[in-house]
Amino acid sequence: MKHIIVFILTLWVTINLNAQTEHVRFLGIPLDGNIQQFQESLVANGCSLDQKTSDLLPKGMRAFKGGYSEYDALMIILYDEMANVVYQAKAIITCQGEEISDSVFNVINQQLQSEYGMLLSTKSIQYGHESYGYTILSKERVVVGDIGLFMTRDENNPNVFLVQVQYTDTANLRVHERQQSDDN
Repeated sequence: MKHIIVFILTLWVTINLNAQTEHVRFLGIPLDGNIQQFQESLVANGCSLDQKTSDLLPKGMRAFKGGYSEYDALMIILYDEMANVVYQAKAIITCQGEEISDSVFNVINQQLQSEYGMLLSTKSIQYGHESYGYTILSKERVVVGDIGLFMTRDENNPNVFLVQVQYTDTANLRVHERQQSDDN
């Protein structure tokens, strides 16, 4: 009887450890596939590859143009070339003037608060402005990732502000970090 219980417990643990991990979603698209799959999903959602900007970025990053919330945005997707996983996606919204950027920031922050709540959120100051972080939990209450919301001033134009929303998938970030440490 003891062996049967141990076997059942071992089987249960094995199944749970091998179960598909939940992933963070960016624009409704899970950060769970390779860059090609993610790109196809972005394009299907109305985004377009920004080849000119992508060519300026380092390997492992691609740029897209599209809508985030109700705003035109530049999307930067980070992926690990060796492991072939997308681990981070960010939307960057360009605003003319601090008042407009504050308004955009507040609208997006309210949307994030509404969706993820305040229980697992943090507030800090980055680049001289408020910033927020939201921890995303799976249905099983396991951390699957986080979202960071912050604002910066454009280095080349002091009247231009960038509202940035950054989604990071914990499981795929770990894969990327392991790949980076294996390469070094």
